[in-house]
Amino acid sequence: MSAGAMNPAAILAEWRQAWRALLRRPGYLAIASLTLALGIAAVAAVSSLFYQGLLRPLPFPDAGQLTAVGMDYGDTVVSAPAMLDSMRAMPETASAGIASAYLRNVNIVRGDALLVSPVLAADHGFLDTLGVKMALGRNFSAEEDRVGGADAVVLSHDFWMRRFGGRGDALGANLVMEGRPATVVGVLPERFAWPQPFDLLVPIRLQRGPQDLDANHYVIARFLDDGAGRDARIDARMHALIETLRASLPAENYDYLARNRYKAMPLRDFYTGGSGAALWLFFAAALCVLAVAAINLGNLMMQRSVLRSHDSAVRVALGAPALRLAMPALGEGLLIGAIGAAAGLALAWAGLRLLKRMAPAQWLPNGEIALVDASWAFALATGLLLALLASAVGVWRARAGSLVAELVGGGRSGLSRGAGRLARALVVAQVALAALLLVVSSLFMRSLYELNAVPLGFDGASVQVFQLSPVKPLYPDAQAVAAQSRAILERLRALPGVERVAMSTNLPIGSQLNMPATLSDGTAVQPQFRPVDGEFFATFAIASLRGRSFDARDSAGAEPVCIVSRSFVDKYLRGDPIGQTLHMGRGARSEDAPAMRIVGVVGDVRQFGPDQPAPPILYVPFGQLSPKLWAKIREYGPLNYAMSVRGAGADTEVRVSRAVAEAAPQQPIGDVRRMRAVVEDSMQRSAMQLLLVGVFSAMTLLLAGIGLYAVLAIAVATRSHEYAVRATMGASPARLVRLVLRDGCAQAALGLSLGIGAALAASRLIRRFVFGISTADPWAIALVIGVLMATAALAALWPALRAARSDPMQALRAQ
Repeated sequence: MSAGAMNPAAILAEWRQAWRALLRRPGYLAIASLTLALGIAAVAAVSSLFYQGLLRPLPFPDAGQLTAVGMDYGDTVVSAPAMLDSMRAMPETASAGIASAYLRNVNIVRGDALLVSPVLAADHGFLDTLGVKMALGRNFSAEEDRVGGADAVVLSHDFWMRRFGGRGDALGANLVMEGRPATVVGVLPERFAWPQPFDLLVPIRLQRGPQDLDANHYVIARFLDDGAGRDARIDARMHALIETLRASLPAENYDYLARNRYKAMPLRDFYTGGSGAALWLFFAAALCVLAVAAINLGNLMMQRSVLRSHDSAVRVALGAPALRLAMPALGEGLLIGAIGAAAGLALAWAGLRLLKRMAPAQWLPNGEIALVDASWAFALATGLLLALLASAVGVWRARAGSLVAELVGGGRSGLSRGAGRLARALVVAQVALAALLLVVSSLFMRSLYELNAVPLGFDGASVQVFQLSPVKPLYPDAQAVAAQSRAILERLRALPGVERVAMSTNLPIGSQLNMPATLSDGTAVQPQFRPVDGEFFATFAIASLRGRSFDARDSAGAEPVCIVSRSFVDKYLRGDPIGQTLHMGRGARSEDAPAMRIVGVVGDVRQFGPDQPAPPILYVPFGQLSPKLWAKIREYGPLNYAMSVRGAGADTEVRVSRAVAEAAPQQPIGDVRRMRAVVEDSMQRSAMQLLLVGVFSAMTLLLAGIGLYAVLAIAVATRSHEYAVRATMGASPARLVRLVLRDGCAQAALGLSLGIGAALAASRLIRRFVFGISTADPWAIALVIGVLMATAALAALWPALRAARSDPMQALRAQ
């Protein structure tokens, strides 16, 4: 048959025959397709995540012109109202706006419903600078943004759909927020995104002054220049502004502001919050999985060629051209590629659905994740290309020289020496990539273990928590809120199973509130500030180190007292802390900031998470808060209630809601959950990094095991004559088992050494992701060695047992 006889009909006939033969071996088809599907799924899913986080345009026109401007905090920037006018005065600034750096919960009455919704406060330039086109209505005006202006509110698209059913009559409707009716003037578009999801946008109504350097805001600016030298100009302007305000600033504040750097951060980087490095890491890990899958598929296809080798040799002897000999392998590759691509897309789709519920918000700056359109074309193209390349390896195996040897050998030649070396090299490469990912995964696992082992300074295992923001018309001042707190705590204490109850502005982890204070020697400090009520320290099992805790003596009108943490003592105080005094605010004491006597010292808590040092904390009785201080604090966030409960049941939220309703009618609550969930949230990013890299490591380990098994299985099958001779010469079954195991483990050991070497060489790239351990951690490396060598031994065990069970007489008779 000549090459010219290969017309389309003949090609299809060869492919149909190859497909029928492949379908008669469903095990091989399933393994080959699944191998390819795992690699495609990993890359398709991570590519979609990577695109969402780093490449997809933000939902604003000319988003490349947008930046967040302020003090450089590494992964983010923070700003202050005084910086806004300075930014607007720059000639390259097209526009600028400001928003609060935190959300606050607001009580809303909508018909008969009592709601608690997160609210973002921003000026009228915020949406204008972003270039937002409203889904309905308008942005609030400059007049509405002034102190004393008409109350207006803009709804998020999600809130509009949930509470108004997407109806147009939402415009002009009134929402009663904290007892004051506000008119709905607009609805944000569906694709609008902000790093902190919120329900309502309200005017910030800044009372700006040149001294306002409260760095609890974000300034968003749109610049028209190319950015050359911009950061240097911004830094110079900010330091010039600080110098002009130096006389009005406490020395500590001036030093802090003056030593910091100021810059413009691209809005995308601001949204992702430094998660770009993690996404690059996941992308590299996914590429490793795809590389291992491709290598494994090539190995499987090369082993498959052994099964056709005798038939191919006969066809060569009868004059079949090389192209016709290639058709069965190419046909099998097409089928495996198509099935693998489809299965890979299905796995990627399912993986993204799971990931959407667990991924940190910084990974999804657009607020959504799905397979990108290009994933479909990528999966099909990659599946077919890799499968056809793997088929080409099999075709190369069928070159004429090796087929002549196959014909002479009567079908016993198996892999040629060159092909055998290639198969073993591919196994070594798979094991090396698996070792590389396993080292990274084990480092993450050890790091997470170290994070979990760090004492947080409190125990929340049996604690239930919830939030509420006292309704302003019902509880307008500190005295009314303190009375509400006492009533709620009293009612919660009466619930079955409740042992202790407490209230505070902040939980011991996951949030912050810092306020200025002045020591007795006049030194201004800025510790974390915690007004507490009830049995706060006992509820969270925070250790008492010196003095006493708060009790009934520490009520309004009594001597002002406070408790400080150990780090507060170490950082700010000298000598015995008990009996020393300090007051809130800066400057001289006043009626609103009386001297407080320190009556106790408690243990440190890791307020910012286990990977951050414990900050100095100042605790005060909630009942002794001054009206002025409470008026400021209540704008920063809700109050947090906590209950130490024995055996919390599924109806906890219902019981808590009923108890609060009895103690404080018309007071909505929200975010009822276990304290354990709050702690887990603080380690969410580390846990997600471990999960993703761990999944990819498991994939590569599985694929490497399959590859090693395939090579050893075919080697044992084609070396049956050699094993028969060895058995005839006196080799015991145990010796034959050791022979095969040694061959498999030698390949694994070589790949393992290469992979660990690569991981150590790349340790600098992963140093930022680990905590409390070295990137050359011996325990992590020992774990990888153990897991990989055990996998290699298991993969080699079955072929070894086959070699040991071979019948020498039957093999010899076959000669």
